Amino acid sequence: MVFLLAIEYDLKRKEYLKNEKIQIIIRLTFTFLSIFIVYFFYQDNIEESQHVVKYLMEIPLFIIIYNFCYFFLIKYYPYAFQEERIYLTVLADIGAMVSMMYILEELSPYYAGVLLWFSIAYGMRYSKKIAYLAHITIVMSWIALMLTSDFWIEYRSFAVGWLLAYIVLPMYYFKLVEQLHANVDALHEVVYDSKIKAVHDHLTGIYNRTMFEEDFHTLLEDAQLKKEQFALFFIDLDGFKEINDTYGHDQGDKVLIETARRLMCVVEKTYRLGGDEFVCIVPFKTKEEVEKIAQEMMHYLRLPCQESDIKLSASVGISTFPKDATTAFDLKKQADQAMYQAKESGKNKYCFFDEMKTKKCESI
Repeated sequence: MVFLLAIEYDLKRKEYLKNEKIQIIIRLTFTFLSIFIVYFFYQDNIEESQHVVKYLMEIPLFIIIYNFCYFFLIKYYPYAFQEERIYLTVLADIGAMVSMMYILEELSPYYAGVLLWFSIAYGMRYSKKIAYLAHITIVMSWIALMLTSDFWIEYRSFAVGWLLAYIVLPMYYFKLVEQLHANVDALHEVVYDSKIKAVHDHLTGIYNRTMFEEDFHTLLEDAQLKKEQFALFFIDLDGFKEINDTYGHDQGDKVLIETARRLMCVVEKTYRLGGDEFVCIVPFKTKEEVEKIAQEMMHYLRLPCQESDIKLSASVGISTFPKDATTAFDLKKQADQAMYQAKESGKNKYCFFDEMKTKKCESI
């Protein structure tokens, strides 16, 4: 669970970084477009345009410098103070926009809708907390603009209409997004549960045949590239049919669960193929390591069952890569043959494939 949360956090940071880059492009595009609009509007009135440009061009200049600095920050320090710098960007964007609207006066209605877009866009791109920060900042900034701008004082009813829009529309949007996120989270949970069930045995909870095939082929490819060795254990419980017939299937299920638990205590990569068949994958450097694991496995399986007089034992067949075989098919076939050799030798034993003809299976 902790691992999954770490992955989710990492994906969230990467998504934030992607959105920050998009925001830089949008911000610079909007800035240059604003410069063009101001020039087009004031080109016939040189005196007024000089007055406006004197104060107004300081804001685009600040935005351009700020965004270039921002770009180099996220390029070289992509995750440094990520959430804090997004908060700062929210305040800077809204502050620059309101300041420009204050200076533009009669042109400011062109930009009123941009503030509404800020409120919604930050909610879409980032978290609900950042969206609420943008929402509150926009409402407070708009109230300040209403009280200080001569244009908006004159058109007070128009300003109040925009204020209501800034308050109501984002709140309605936030409610929709919250419901959408809840539905998405529920869908993710269903998908996650489906993925878990697809690769886990429903009875014992350990990995199933599907996951074994996937892991086995991956490990085989890695071992071939890195020139490493690993052993494949095939484990089959002795007399499991008699246990089911004598004690019932419920008790048989408990035996399988206990077997899986004991095998996991010895080898982490343990899988249930089906019925009473299990398989383990063990990387090793020397054959003595494999023998030690096989002996430990047999010891754990023979321990008395709690609350039952059932005595467990198993026959284990072992094949090794690359000594015995180099393909998945041959390794599984040889481990299976070694396991049957262990059964034919009296059960409750382990047997290496390469020793089937020259040495008896081992029992401890």
